[in-house]
Amino acid sequence: MPGKCRDRIGSKKNTHICLIQVPYTVGDENQGSSKGPERLVQAGAEKLVAAQGASVALERVDRGDAFRDSGNASLIVGKRLASVVRRAVEAKQFPLILAGSCDVSKSILSGFDHARCGVVWLDAHGDFNTPETTASGYFDGMSLAVITGHCYQNYWAQIGNSAPIPESATLLLGVRDLDPCEEEGLARSSIQMVRWHEGKPQSSVQAAFDNLALRVPEIYLHIDMDCLDPKVAPGVIFNPVPGGIVLSDIEDAIRAAFARFWVRACALAVFNPDRDRDDKTLRTGLRIIEVVADAAREMR
Repeated sequence: MPGKCRDRIGSKKNTHICLIQVPYTVGDENQGSSKGPERLVQAGAEKLVAAQGASVALERVDRGDAFRDSGNASLIVGKRLASVVRRAVEAKQFPLILAGSCDVSKSILSGFDHARCGVVWLDAHGDFNTPETTASGYFDGMSLAVITGHCYQNYWAQIGNSAPIPESATLLLGVRDLDPCEEEGLARSSIQMVRWHEGKPQSSVQAAFDNLALRVPEIYLHIDMDCLDPKVAPGVIFNPVPGGIVLSDIEDAIRAAFARFWVRACALAVFNPDRDRDDKTLRTGLRIIEVVADAAREMR
């Protein structure tokens, strides 16, 4: 549609990217993965984006208030992130978010009208627990359940636009470590899932994209770095799960997503420099940023 094309990033010569640092893990700056966004920027993320022919605006979300508890801190950070994303979208910039944890997803979606938007979620885990099913109580492990409407809806509404993403408009890639209740919940849901085993997808990624494209023209792209194989990304928030996505396959998935959909925003989360080995995860993260920036430049 003509109006839709005008709203997109624009031509290759006129791509604007807002690189947004969120140096918190569920609102807490004192976690290893909270250091990830700044480390990526220090290592040259901004220059890599600019090298793809894009103009770059660098933003950083600051909580401001002292840390009290994860729920309160995540809410404060979430409200501020949603505002930054909203301003970026209004300025015709593509929001590329570097975050310590996956709970940023709800705030990113709150930053724009996502009524026609699906989600492509790359993760070793389901992040589909709820307060009733979780064994650990870990809030970040409920992130996909939140944005698909299964829990914390009043909490999300405090951040902004909290319209849930339909299950049928949600695609999980890279999954290989699910809690039993997550497994049951996902089996009952309409969420598409491409499992990974020994470094390979267990069903067709292309077919999954084709199916998703029948339902939505737009997506939010969420990349939890633990979707990757530990050989290329050992430095993540928890112990990495073997058998994950190799670098060439995630590059192909990113490019396929941008080729098939209007990607409204992208997040790269959970890089933990404290757990990295020989800067492997750092280099992988920088390469993903480079690929995303190039794909955004190609996007019409």
